[in-house]
Amino acid sequence: MESISERYRKPCLSAFLLWGLGAWWMLVAGLPVNKPTHLRSGFKLETVSKSEGAFLFLNPDTSITHQMNLLYSSEGEPLLYYAAINTPVCIDGICKPVLVEMYWDLLGDYVGYGEYPNQPLTKYDHDPFLSEDHEKLHGLLLDRNSILDRKSLDDLYDLRGVSQDKIAYNGVEIDGISGATKKEITASIVSGALYSCYRLWYLAHGDASRKIRENLPAIYSDTLARQFLRSGQSTYRYYAVRQMEGADFADFAPVMNVFEEGNPLVRKHILKKLPDSLLQQSDIYGPLYEMFPDLDNGSKTLLLKKLPLAPAAAPPLSDHLIEMSRNQLLIYLKQLAKSGGQLPPEVRDNLEEAAQNPDFIYAYLIQDFLIP
Repeated sequence: MESISERYRKPCLSAFLLWGLGAWWMLVAGLPVNKPTHLRSGFKLETVSKSEGAFLFLNPDTSITHQMNLLYSSEGEPLLYYAAINTPVCIDGICKPVLVEMYWDLLGDYVGYGEYPNQPLTKYDHDPFLSEDHEKLHGLLLDRNSILDRKSLDDLYDLRGVSQDKIAYNGVEIDGISGATKKEITASIVSGALYSCYRLWYLAHGDASRKIRENLPAIYSDTLARQFLRSGQSTYRYYAVRQMEGADFADFAPVMNVFEEGNPLVRKHILKKLPDSLLQQSDIYGPLYEMFPDLDNGSKTLLLKKLPLAPAAAPPLSDHLIEMSRNQLLIYLKQLAKSGGQLPPEVRDNLEEAAQNPDFIYAYLIQDFLIP
């Protein structure tokens, strides 16, 4: 009598042989075969010209390894990581292959996937994914804090009174799952495709992501740093700023663009790392202080603390007195005090107006400052 493992290994192996010769060659070359079903905004594959094998990474549920490839532009710059994923999904004693092409950015964050026309993603009842199912899966995979995080298979199913068998797949024993999906999980996954969602999420955020992060210093260069700064990806920009030191700020235009994007954490790093010699230059401090009214509180405070390096930036800030916190106002008034009482007329006018403003709760600080 045929064993369970023999019975279910045959259809799985047959499904894995359904590759066209063209697709096979593309896989050997390490290039994507299909147009991505979904790709996060800001990324594109049109400029990919070559691929290099980067490393193998582990499928956490199956002990199967997958080849990760690094895709390069025609200029020879790294673009994305890519892997052709062949992974089994075994439910109720039945195994089926899930074949997708997955993509990660250079920081190890999942950015998209594509499916094979002759092997589309399907649900438990073999119905193919609808467009809304793909949208839901893509959204799930983008979520690094998904409810699936730190969950075992036992956490996903109500397994009371249900036996769990081990099924052999390509010589490896894998859990064969059955049972009802827990209610708190249902809203986050594609209905009828829990195990596919679970496996793909852990492929997106597991060993592959970790190894990509570890590999970044090996491929990072001045050219890639500029590419990161000029990209529309805040994570890229933040990484680039964190790596910058001293002379790296000389080309300030892309740094200023990053400062303007509105990420307080990135702004903090720029202001803390910006060399004093550069902040003393009017073409650099001018644009920074002009943004003062639109900045977050942390950036405002840091700029006020750096006024001794750029005293010429102080007078225009008097237009924004009532927008300052108590601590910020004290820092500003301390800087004005260094002028020896010789305040420009427009600055004194602004101070006197703010001191008489009944709605400004820190008016008393300015009144004390103005007292001879």
